[in-house]
Amino acid sequence: MLFYAKVSMSKKILLVDDEKEIVQLLDKKLSQEGFEVIKLSSGKEAVDKTKKYLPDLVLMDIMMPDIDGAEAVKLLQKDTLTRNIPVLFLSGILAPGSSSDTPQGITVGGIHYPALGKPFTAQQLLNKISELLIK
Repeated sequence: MLFYAKVSMSKKILLVDDEKEIVQLLDKKLSQEGFEVIKLSSGKEAVDKTKKYLPDLVLMDIMMPDIDGAEAVKLLQKDTLTRNIPVLFLSGILAPGSSSDTPQGITVGGIHYPALGKPFTAQQLLNKISELLIK
């Protein structure tokens, strides 16, 4: 198990989820940890804002009302500015608290992305973020 290592305070995270309560909780925790958090509620908005802000990491829900997270990531893969930005999927369709350390993860456009099943702990999220940002 990887333990959370505090990463640079200048790291920018794009948080995409249509559930307001989840966004509020994650925003509070990530902000307390020193991350700059950009909050969005739709896949289409995520594609546009990722190109604008070029975050260090995208936390992406899968099930959203306009385009789902996987479709949004496919669009990000096609753009040279955004294709290499790490993505961590957050999903209610995975087993609770599971991560891509287990066989569960999400493959989009032939690329495997790590995922956390909702609900997950703050520690699980911070560990996965640390792993992705320190690579």
